[in-house]
Amino acid sequence: MLKRKLNELGSVLYRRICYPFVRMCIENRTHSIMKQGSYLNKGSVLEGRNYIGKDVLLSNVRVGYGSVVNNYSDISNATIGKYCSVGARVIVALGSHPLDGKHAALHTAFYSTKNIHGYAYAVKDSYVCEKYLDEKNGIQIKIGNDVWIGNNVTLVEGVTIGDGAAVVAGAVVTKDVEPYAVYGGVPARKIKDRFPQDKIDKLIKLKWWEMDEAVIREKAENGEFDDVDRLLNF
Repeated sequence: MLKRKLNELGSVLYRRICYPFVRMCIENRTHSIMKQGSYLNKGSVLEGRNYIGKDVLLSNVRVGYGSVVNNYSDISNATIGKYCSVGARVIVALGSHPLDGKHAALHTAFYSTKNIHGYAYAVKDSYVCEKYLDEKNGIQIKIGNDVWIGNNVTLVEGVTIGDGAAVVAGAVVTKDVEPYAVYGGVPARKIKDRFPQDKIDKLIKLKWWEMDEAVIREKAENGEFDDVDRLLNF
């Protein structure tokens, strides 16, 4: 217990005294903005031109170029594509409990030997708590490019959100979200597509977010992102 408490104290001191200077270095290196209290835990990477809001915690998260994560979000074991807008208080729900009609108890101590919460009764692992999309890199959530996730959204482990998709505020996402679809509700269900299917197919093929930034800027200044038909005619 003493060792654990000393580690906790060291972590608090590091985050309050040392990390503000680390944050400045990350901002300078990646041309990003990291607001007060934001923290990149081990394995987290900013690709550049990112905005990380106040008290955001990212653990083992790769944030794509130009993407935004707003205030008080807590995201772990995820990849976020380019030019995404993640709202405030977005969280991921990692881990599950057995609802298979077989296990008598729901507490991890009864089906896991890993001492997840400090102790275990199980002598063998009879249920897998985590679902990975990329187990080697510890990735449990994948968010595509040009995705908008509203405030107060919960993402359940194992889900993939397709390119160009939108998840409205307050949703709980328990299954994959199709590219360029709009999802909402608890649990989240498809509300509509953003565009007709032929335009969706063209946008998926175009992958404008992979263009050089100078090209993207020029097209934006010419108003092509204000009219999907003009963008697709390119």
